[in-house]
Order: sequence, then C-alpha cells, then structure tokens
Amino acid sequence: MISQNDKKIKIILIAIIVILLILISAEVVYIIKKSKTVNTAKGRLEQNRTIETSAIPDNTEINNITEENKITEENKIEENKVEENETDTTQKNNNTTSGTRYKLEINCQQNVINVYEKDINGKYTKCIKAMPCSTGYATPTSGTYYLKKYAGWEWKGLFGDVYGQYTTQVTGNILLHSVPYTRKYDKSSLEYWEYDKLGTAASIGCIRLNVANARWIFYNCEAGTPVTFYMDSNPGPLGKPASQKISSQTEYRGWDPTDPDPKNPWNNYNKPTPPKEDEKNIIENAIPDNNEIENDVNGVEDNIIENDIGELENNVVENDINEVENNTIQ
Repeated sequence: MISQNDKKIKIILIAIIVILLILISAEVVYIIKKSKTVNTAKGRLEQNRTIETSAIPDNTEINNITEENKITEENKIEENKVEENETDTTQKNNNTTSGTRYKLEINCQQNVINVYEKDINGKYTKCIKAMPCSTGYATPTSGTYYLKKYAGWEWKGLFGDVYGQYTTQVTGNILLHSVPYTRKYDKSSLEYWEYDKLGTAASIGCIRLNVANARWIFYNCEAGTPVTFYMDSNPGPLGKPASQKISSQTEYRGWDPTDPDPKNPWNNYNKPTPPKEDEKNIIENAIPDNNEIENDVNGVEDNIIENDIGELENNVVENDINEVENNTIQ
C-alpha cells in the first residue's frame, strides 16, 4: 500500500510537471508570436524598400530623363529658330512685331548694353544703341539667354523693399529695370545716389538702366529677344555713353531726368526763364519799330543821293572851267 507521504510526493511531482508544461506552452506561444511579428516587420520593411527602390530611378533612367530634358530644351531652341526663319520669310525685313528684331549684348566689364538690329541678311551686325548700365556680382558674365515678358511689370517690387520701372526678366532673378525707387508708383522717390553709379557695377545681379532705356527695351524688345553677356575692355562699336550725375541737383534729383512723364521737373531744367516786366520794357525800347527803321533807311538814301548829285555838279563845273581855259589859251 502507498503511504500518505508517497501520495503527497506524487501529487507534488504531478503539479510540478503540469506547471512546467504550462510554462513550456507559454514560452512556445510567445516564441511563435514573436516569430510572426518579426516576419511581419520584415515583410513590411521589404515592401518599403521595394517602394523606395521603385521610386528612385536608376542611373540609366536618370540619364534618360536628363537626356530628355536636353532634347526638350534643344527642341525649344530649334522651335525659336524655326519661328525666326518663318518670320523672316513671311514678313518684311526688320519687322517690328518680331521678338527677334533686336539682340542685346551686355558688356559686364564696361557696364554698357549694345543693341543690335538685324540687317537685310538676318544677322545682328548693326549696332543702333549703346546704353550705360549697372551690373553686379551675381550678373552672368557669359552665355546667351532669352527675354521673358510679363504684364504689369511697369512697376515691379525688387530685393530690399525697393521698386523698379519697366522690368523685363532675363533669367531667374536677373532682371532689366530702372534705377530703384523707395516707393512704388512714386516717381519722385528715385535713389539718386544709385543713379549716379550708372556705367559702373553697383547692383546685386540685376541690370539697371535709366528710365528711357529701360522703357525702350520694355516696349521694343519682345519675349524671345536674345541677350548675350560678355566681358571686354572695349565698350562696343558706339563707345560708352556718358551718364548724367544728379545728386547735386537737390530740386530735381528725386526724379530720373530721362523719364518722359510730363510732370518730371527736369523738363524745366536749363530752360530760359522769361524776362521780368522791366526787362521786357528795356528790350522793347531798345528795338526800333518799323517806322523808325524806314525813316533811317530813307535818310541814308537821301544823303547818298545828295552826295552823288553834289559830286556830279562839281565834276560838271570843273569840266566846264577847264574847257573855257583851254579855249582862251588857244
């Protein structure tokens, strides 16, 4: 017979075995769950890698895209050339509606813009204008770009809370515009100290001009007009025009002297002032009227006639006396 102690030991052993089985089962379940979680995470990670890999083109694809961009850009240039040729063959030479009638060449060393017009052969050989300008350290010094035109840029906000008149885009932030103004639409707020720098490098990167020249480009050079940047000690075929210094003219310097606005105070600069009333009287009294002139002329004529008659009479008398004397002697 089994004693009570043996029964207790048996029960304890069975309990231990059951507990071990439970622990082992729990561990197995945990391992299985962990394995599933790891596999799921790996799957997701692999999926993300696949997505990222598919989103990033390989070198071949990048080269293809770059090549496509080059081809597209070349096609655009070729299209411009085709349009230029079509314009030349379908319209008269030097057509004013063609954006390619003019070419701008900007000499960044001398700060001069030379404007060329097409000749009868379609070549830009005829320099018709030279404009003093101000370039800057960010201005391109080589390469050819094509003008872009936007409506409403008669006044345009510029870097540094200033404004320019008659703005035309060359490329990116490189613009052609007037010397800056401190207030938009206020033509009397010109930065006159910057105007005095025209003909020298003074901007950040844009090309500054006086109003007359910026306006001429704005209205005459259409979108697509070529702009070539270069460096040369020779300013160009027409030389480097002088630019007026205005800082000392305190009464007028808030305005650009070339602005065609009728309100421009420079319109009255160097104009002769009308004489005062007293000066008018002196001038009027100093100028004889027509009657006085006629009397003077008549008086001169009478004197001349009298003198001529007197001379004739004297000659006749002398001749008569001589004849009498001769006859007497004979």
